[in-house]
Amino acid sequence: MSVQTTARPTPVGVRTDDEAANPYLASPAPEQPSPAALGVEELSTGECWRLVESTPLARLAVSTPDGQPDVFPINFTVHAGRIYFRSAPGTKLRRLSEDASVAFEVDGADERFHWSVVIHAEAERMDSDDDIVASGVLGLATASPTAKNDYVSLTPVTVTGRRFRRRPERAAHDTKPVVIPHRAPLR
Repeated sequence: MSVQTTARPTPVGVRTDDEAANPYLASPAPEQPSPAALGVEELSTGECWRLVESTPLARLAVSTPDGQPDVFPINFTVHAGRIYFRSAPGTKLRRLSEDASVAFEVDGADERFHWSVVIHAEAERMDSDDDIVASGVLGLATASPTAKNDYVSLTPVTVTGRRFRRRPERAAHDTKPVVIPHRAPLR
């Protein structure tokens, strides 16, 4: 038994070259305004650190052995240009021992702006009692009830941040949506 396929004609206006950004568009997408034109502001390194220090919870992104991302929430402290956190034995420490390159992210909002700071860093498990004490990580309270007796230092490689104005809140609808009736399939 053989299966025959028929090529479908290319719709009018669709680009057929391999480098087309989206072959399903009938016409090219309109030029997008730059982030600055949309009100997105790049933050200075100093402003990034101020926001990091004002935030109690961050996300730590690491790579799995097969290259997939994994993300962990962490409580942290900042001292002398480095980030410190506590960890229990497990997946997070194992990932850091396999690949020390991480991304650390915090974000938030105030009455006028949303913001985000991303720090790419190199992670290192701390083993010197003097360094652990000096970092201030011993006084760090964590949200998790598990014992966290391993200490990790993040040495920043890059620090970037952006902020943009909050959109006005949407007005609440005066009416509830209409229910769409659903019928059982025909048999």
